[in-house]
Amino acid sequence: MSLEEDSIDPDGSTLEETEVARAIEENEEELAELLRLLATTEELAEDLAPELRETVRENREPIRELRLAFEREETVLLLRKVGEESETLVELLDVLSASKDLADDLAPELRVAVQENREVIERLRLALESEETLVLLERLGDNADTLAELLELLDATHDLAADLTPQLREVAQENRDVIRDFRMAAAGFAEAQENNDLEMYELGRNAGNMVGLVETLGDPKFTTALDATLEGLAEEDPKPVGFFGLLRALFDADVRRALGRLMAAARGLGSVSFEEKGEE
Repeated sequence: MSLEEDSIDPDGSTLEETEVARAIEENEEELAELLRLLATTEELAEDLAPELRETVRENREPIRELRLAFEREETVLLLRKVGEESETLVELLDVLSASKDLADDLAPELRVAVQENREVIERLRLALESEETLVLLERLGDNADTLAELLELLDATHDLAADLTPQLREVAQENRDVIRDFRMAAAGFAEAQENNDLEMYELGRNAGNMVGLVETLGDPKFTTALDATLEGLAEEDPKPVGFFGLLRALFDADVRRALGRLMAAARGLGSVSFEEKGEE
């Protein structure tokens, strides 16, 4: 007996046909529902075919552009990246959804706040639209690096000031009397300058002259001469000098040198007095 004769049932059908018939009988209801859906889909397709054909004809150019856009390499890369970052995209969509809910809750309050501050917002808008503001923003943009460095310096200075504040407060408390005296001296100086109506330039020159005078007084030669003069004036019982004693003293080199200095000082004092009279 051949294989073909073994695979034939007594009624003359093959085994495959028998299996198909059995499967059809077991799924008769599902097949009937599927046929009904196919018939409905066919009717719907017949109703939509003219509109779809017309829609495709009217949008042929956009469809072609869309097809070309999807065939571009950038679009493929974009879709691939979207697929790789799908989890992040889902999280972002969740955040956007929460932000939308928050915006819906805040919208009424924001609307009321805008209505209440309409004049302020209008002035702010005019200020931002002014030329000076635009120039300022441009300069800030041009000096962004310098501004960043300045902010870092201010941050470091703030930290330093925070560290030094306790010590400075303690020093100020310990030197409160000295600081008060300096403040009173500064107030008195300002009042004297206002009463005398002195110009700051002249005041600076006078201060410079005083510094020069103090420097001259501190010269070792001057201090030595002053000490010698004071020693001579402080002598308890100097010997009286007559006319001939004065003549003999003139032959003393130290005496002549002292007289020369006195004459030079008198000459300088006289020249200053003469200049002041000439100015008057």
